[in-house]
This record gives sequence, C-alpha cells and structure tokens, in this order.
Amino acid sequence: MKSIRIRLLIRISILLFILFLINQILEYKSFREVNINHVKNQSFIVAEIVRDSLTTLMEIGKIDKRELLLNNIKLQHRNIEEIRVVRGDKVIQQYGEGREEEKPKTEAELKVLQTGKPYERLDERFDKVSYVLIIPYKAEPIGKINCLKCHNVEAGSVLGAVYIKTDLTPVRSFAFSNLVQTTLMSMFIFLMTVFVIMKFFHPYTDFFAKLKRGLKKAKDGDFSERVFIDTNDEAREVADTYNETMDKLCHTLTAIEKRVSYLIDGNIQKSSNALKDTYVIVEELVKIYNFKKIVEKDASKDDIYLRLRKLMKDMGIRQYSIYEVDYENNRLIDIDEDEKWCKDIVFTNADQCRVKRTGSEVVSEEYACVCPNFIKCENGEADDFFTCIPIYVGGRVGIILQLIYNRENKEDVKGKLPFLEAYLREVAPVIEAKSYMEKLKKQSLVDQLTGLYNRRFLEEIIPKLSQQVIRRNSNIGILMIDIDFFKQINDKYGHDVGDIVLKKVADVIRNTVREADIVIRYGGEEFMVLLIDVQEGKSEEIAEKIRKRVENTVINTDGISLKKTVSIGVSEFPKDSDRFWQCIKFSDVALYKAKESGRNMVVRFRKEMWEREEY
Repeated sequence: MKSIRIRLLIRISILLFILFLINQILEYKSFREVNINHVKNQSFIVAEIVRDSLTTLMEIGKIDKRELLLNNIKLQHRNIEEIRVVRGDKVIQQYGEGREEEKPKTEAELKVLQTGKPYERLDERFDKVSYVLIIPYKAEPIGKINCLKCHNVEAGSVLGAVYIKTDLTPVRSFAFSNLVQTTLMSMFIFLMTVFVIMKFFHPYTDFFAKLKRGLKKAKDGDFSERVFIDTNDEAREVADTYNETMDKLCHTLTAIEKRVSYLIDGNIQKSSNALKDTYVIVEELVKIYNFKKIVEKDASKDDIYLRLRKLMKDMGIRQYSIYEVDYENNRLIDIDEDEKWCKDIVFTNADQCRVKRTGSEVVSEEYACVCPNFIKCENGEADDFFTCIPIYVGGRVGIILQLIYNRENKEDVKGKLPFLEAYLREVAPVIEAKSYMEKLKKQSLVDQLTGLYNRRFLEEIIPKLSQQVIRRNSNIGILMIDIDFFKQINDKYGHDVGDIVLKKVADVIRNTVREADIVIRYGGEEFMVLLIDVQEGKSEEIAEKIRKRVENTVINTDGISLKKTVSIGVSEFPKDSDRFWQCIKFSDVALYKAKESGRNMVVRFRKEMWEREEY
C-alpha cells in the first residue's frame, strides 16, 4: 500500500499538470484566435483601401498607377505576402481582359466573382501558415464615389475582387516561442508549487504514517506507540488525544492485569497482544465464576470430580490424575483409576506422597524426580514432567491434582496453570463443604460403636441395590447374625465389656467377608451381612466360615478372656423372594430357627419355615 505522502504527491502532480495543460491549450488557442482575427481585420481594411483607392484612381484617370499602389500597401504591411486585383466579367466586357495578373487563378476567386460573397481560408502546414482573403468589388455608389459613372453595369454587379494572402508563419513562430517560455515558466512554478506543498504537508504525512503505525500496533494489542507533531492546529489535538487514549488504555490494562493476578494469585503468561491477553483473562475469570456457581449446586463430590474432568478436557489437558487423601487409612485414593501416575506405595501409605507430606505444590521441571514415587522415575531421571497441586479441605491436603506433560507442551501447561489453580481455589471450599456433608451423612449411616453401617443405611441402599441385582441377573446372600447369650455378658461383666465383645465380633465378621460385601449392625447384638453377587448356595458356606471364626476368637479385656458364639440365619434374594424386605424377614426366621435348635449354628431358610401366606 502506497504511503499518504506518495499518494498526495501523485494527486497534486496530476492536478497541477492538468491545470497546466488546460492553461497552455487555452493560452495557445487564445493567442491563435487573436492573431487570426487581427489578420482578418487587417485584410478587410486593406481590401477596402484597395477598392477605394482603385475607384479614386479610375476617377482621376490614374488607374495605371495601381501596381504602385499595391506595392506601397505591401511595403506598409510586411506580413502581406501577395495582393492582387482580379477583373470580373463585366469589366472584361467593357475594358478587356487586362494583364495576366488580373485574371482569376483559383476556384475560390471564380466563386467570389460569381456569388459576390467574401472568401477566406487558413492554410496551416508544418513549415508555413498563411491566410487568404478574397473580397468582391461591387459597383455601388458610396458617397461621392460612384462606380456606375465609369462602368456600364447595374448597381450591385461584381466588378472584380481583391485577393490578399497574408503570411502568419512569423506570428506562429512568435506564439510557439512564447508558448515555450510560458511552459518553462509554468514548469518552474509547478515544481516550486509541489515542493512548497510537500514541504508544508511533510509534518502531516509523517504524522499520519506514525498514527497508522500506532493504530496498527493497537489493533494487535500493543499500545506503546506514541505520535507527535510540531504544529499548532487540529493535527496536534489529534496527536494529543491519541496519546492520552493509549496512556489510559495501558494504565487500564495494567490495572486489570494486577487485579487479575491478585485474584488468580499467580503470574499470567503474557503475549505481545495486551488486548487479547485482557480478553482471555476476563473470559477465564467469567468461566471461573460460572464454574463455582455450578459446582456449588452439585449434589456430591463425585459430581464435582466430573466437572474437574470436563474442565481438564476443555483446557486441553489430556494426562492427569485426581487423588483423594483418606486420612483414616492414611492412603491415597485414585478417583479415576484409569491410569496411575504414582507408584503403588502412595496408595497404601499417603506419607510417601510429597504433596500430602509437605502440603505444597510439587513441580518436577527443575528436578526430574523431586518426588521419587512418580511412576516414570527411574534412577533419578524421567522423560515426562509432572506438577502436583494440593487442594486443601478442612485445613489439610484433601485432594491432589496431578498434571503430566512433556517438553513440547510444557509452556502450554505452564500458561494454563494460574487459571487452573484459580479454578481449584474456587472449588476447594465447595469440596470441603461436600466432604463435611458426606462425613455427616456417613456418621448418620454408621454405627459409632462398631464402625459398621446402621439400619438407616440399609433402608437407603435397598431400593438401588435390589434393582442392580435384578438388572445383572445376580444374587445377594442375606445373613442375619445374633450373638448367643449376649445379655449374660452385660449382666455379669457390665456394658463396657459388652461393647468390647460387640466390636470384636463386628471386626471378625468384617474381616471374613469380601470388601464388596456390606456389613450392618442391625440392632443390639444383631448383625446383617449382604453378600453381593454371591453364587447361588454359597451363602451358607460363608455363614459357616463366620460362625467358626467367631467361635475360635478369644476376646481379652481387663484380665478377662471370653469366647462367644453366634447363630446365623440365611436367605437369598431374589431366589427366595422377589421382594428384598421379605428375604430379610426369611433370614430372620431362619435365625430364630437356629436359636431354637440350640444356637451356634447356621440355618438356611426353607419355604416350610414360613407358615403365613404373605409377608
């Protein structure tokens, strides 16, 4: 794109050239017309003089002096190249043909003699310019001069013509010379005008160039360019306004950056485009705010973890893990479990996790194996980097977000870290609140003495559990367990010893069944075990295993050694009934049958034990 200076110079030059060309054409045309008119008038005057002089010579009888007359006229008018008197037919008839010079020589002369109308012609050639005028000489009485006295003709008859040829070549040469001088002068004036205009416009064109450069930078987010012009007019005001605007923009963007850095609590990776950076920052802040509003309404921590996974995907982070710290068992729980990035030891001993132990962020960029339990860490070296970010819950590290990246996407991940940490800071109090809610809910569903689930938990889980079992076409074994003669323990040794017996029996039951099975303190000294997806007929074997372990367990407390037995009733859902609570009742009936039969035994429910038609 051409600069404004070049465009201005071209336009001014074209305009001045057009004006110069028009002026020269008009001047030449005007000079030409003036000279042609002058020659015309001169020729007409000379023709009149010749006519009148010839008439006078004829009256005084000196017509033979006409050549002298014509020569004198030529001498007086040097530009007259040729002047002749042509005889008409009437004169020839009366006076004869006369001399050879008086005969018509051209068609134009014959035409003038025939029509009695003047004739004029301008001959322009490269080497010469001439003007020819032929005026008829008519027999007319004019004042004291009366042609009719000498000529036997009618009034108005054409007696002859005066032929005058004027040389305009010197006039043209003079006009051309004058035109050349005018052209040179005009060119000089043109160049001086262009110089003066460009000299005058130079500050403005330079100002516009700087303004264009500044606005182009501003469009790309760089507001550092300033423009100045040493004038006292509107251009100076525009420059001052532009500079003030850029200053305010820089100040505003810097203030936004500082406030955002404070909100995000970190340094934001910046580019050369401040406007784009500000837009990205504000956009992320809006997203963070909306993210917090959404997670606040989520029902559980699992929903929040889903949000975090979606956030990772939206931010283009593909390799990561989310860990939850289980302080009761001092271990890490991998929420995703798809791909572990830490060695197994941290999932059995949380103190082996550097983040949990130190409570601070761990970054491996400077020291490859700053945490030796990174799964790819071998001999103190690792190809990939990792960053582990702690999320505090209840004043301690509750959740850990681990990012995995390589050298190629290192800068990209580092640029996203301040925003990601801002998201985590916003979500941390929500996770803490959800954790407390889940803890309170768990406490309301767990028996405080034994640590087993209570009957309320059973009531909440049965609808969901029964649907899953039917959908999987599976079975649930239901064991109803009662400690034999438990009242005697309370009566003989007191309730403290009774509580110890309850906890010990609960531990034996819990350690005998699988982790997927559910152990419930059903009430008093009664326990219930739900054997999830158990094979048909296996429930009795597991019940017998529990009975034997309880029987062989010695309970020591305050110098007292005790052994207790249990009676167990067994049923299976949905084999015995398609209604879960009815199966629970069936296991209870089988339990009472075991107690009636002498206790310390396992009894499987049979249909004949249920005497009623309906539950």
